[in-house]
Amino acid sequence: MTNGKEKQEDAQDSQDNQDTQETRETTERHRTITIGLENMEDVDRVVRDAVTRSMDAATTVGDTIKETILKVKTARDSVVMVRVNKDSLNKLDVLVDSGLNASRSEAAAFMIAEGIQAKKDLFSKISEKTEMIRKTREDLRKLLDEDDLPQDSKSKKE
Repeated sequence: MTNGKEKQEDAQDSQDNQDTQETRETTERHRTITIGLENMEDVDRVVRDAVTRSMDAATTVGDTIKETILKVKTARDSVVMVRVNKDSLNKLDVLVDSGLNASRSEAAAFMIAEGIQAKKDLFSKISEKTEMIRKTREDLRKLLDEDDLPQDSKSKKE
C-alpha cells in the first residue's frame, strides 16, 4: 500500500507541478498581452498626435493659400492680356492642375500679385521715380504752353 500511496503522491505532485507550470505560462501570456496592448496604445497615441499635427499644419498652409487667392480674385477689376513662354505657361498649368487656381487667368493674377509683393521695395522706388518723371513732364508742358501764348497774353501776364 505504501507503494500505491507513493504513486498517488507522485502523481499528485506531478499534477501540481503541471498546474503550477500552466499557471506560470498563463500568467506570462497575460503579461505579454498586457505589455503588447500598452505598446499598441502608445503607438496609437503617437500616430493620432502626428496625424493631428499634420492636419493642423496642412489647414494653416491651405488657409494661407486660400486667403491669398481670394485677395487676388476680389481685387481683379482690370483685364490684361500677356504672352508667356512655355516654362511660364507650364508653371501656370501646375497651379491650375493642383487646384490652387481655377484657370490660367487666375494663376497669372496670383503670380503677378505674389511677384509684386515679393518686390514691393523695388516697386516703391520705381513709383517715386515715376512720380518725379510725371511732375517734370507737367512742368515741361506748362513751359510749352507759356511759349505758345500770343505776345499780348504774355505782356498781360508779366
